[in-house]
Amino acid sequence: MNISKPIKILIGIGTLWFTVYPFLFIGAMVLSMGVLPLFARNGNSPEPFFSLFGLIFPLHFCTIFIAFGLMIFYLIHVIKNTRADETIRIVLGVGNYFMPFIAMPIYYYLYVWLDNPPAWAAAKEKKVVAE
Repeated sequence: MNISKPIKILIGIGTLWFTVYPFLFIGAMVLSMGVLPLFARNGNSPEPFFSLFGLIFPLHFCTIFIAFGLMIFYLIHVIKNTRADETIRIVLGVGNYFMPFIAMPIYYYLYVWLDNPPAWAAAKEKKVVAE
């Protein structure tokens, strides 16, 4: 499956965002809950932090759409990829569904970004036995 360099970069940005976003989201939630006692101590309203929901909700929604798009892309790419070793292809294909934060960046680097995968990850040539 031939993919142009700009499309590879867009897929890489989406994969990176999908991998990093959960950590940013959880960090923002923990930070906002950690700052609430400071507002209560000073007698100020914690309303500005609750207004973050207006920013985070659309961002979260867009990230979900990116995740679905990436899952569809990687599933199709795994099925059509003939350059990958069968075992690694199956493991990363299942991993893209069950552990996408780990499997998608690995699959992206090995089979999307690199033009030729490393020898250990490449498909083995089948020997034809003459009868």
